[in-house]
Amino acid sequence: MAERWNFERELVIGLICVVACVLLALGATGGERTRHAMDITASVLAPLEKPAVFVIDRVERFRRWTSERRDLLMELEELREENRALRLQSGEKISAEFKRRARPGNRFPIIFRDPGMWWEELRIGTGAEKYDPGCAVLDGSDLVGVITSQSGGSSWVRLITSAGFYVPVVVEETREIGVVTGDNEGGVWVRYLPSDGDYKPGMKILTVLGSRLPVGLPVGELTSERRTVTAGVDEFRVKTGADLFRLQYVSVLGGLQP
Repeated sequence: MAERWNFERELVIGLICVVACVLLALGATGGERTRHAMDITASVLAPLEKPAVFVIDRVERFRRWTSERRDLLMELEELREENRALRLQSGEKISAEFKRRARPGNRFPIIFRDPGMWWEELRIGTGAEKYDPGCAVLDGSDLVGVITSQSGGSSWVRLITSAGFYVPVVVEETREIGVVTGDNEGGVWVRYLPSDGDYKPGMKILTVLGSRLPVGLPVGELTSERRTVTAGVDEFRVKTGADLFRLQYVSVLGGLQP
């Protein structure tokens, strides 16, 4: 009986203490001392709060940056796919135009190649066909040179390995514009490329606007051989798509004279 009375007394005392604490808290809210205590607490916690706010802000910025970067990468990939499709479409148009203009007789033999000017020019037998100067001469679909003159049943062709050959081109992957020319020794170079470009061996070289040649004709691809001719401008050796060592027949792409 005594134990039960002690338990009830402890329970009543505990309830009284809880009620007193609540009443004390309610009475102290809004008081000067309470506000002063809250100010002290805030000043103590401020140095700890600032780093936390800084970290949270940086985390949020990083999250936004990664989200924006992901969106940009997705958009870039879409643009690359569109670019590939456009290049394919352009290549198909060039191929279709070549097939349209090329007739069964548009395959001409090389009839003369002077050993002293082996890498500068050659002569092809065009028979009765008449072509304007500047027409593209091809080995398959790859550029060999251009017609410079025609007389009788033959035409002279200036080769892309000639130092007198200049044709504007583009590096397909970087879209940098340069000029292709030869060195009279069998070499072909792309000149006037910015030194800070992201070039890699194997990148394709194609013709662009600026000459009488059709846009998009394959010339060759970049090699690792590189030289600097002036500050900020480099030249790259080109591996030609045409087999200039074993040429026997070529085709001509261009308008026939009436």
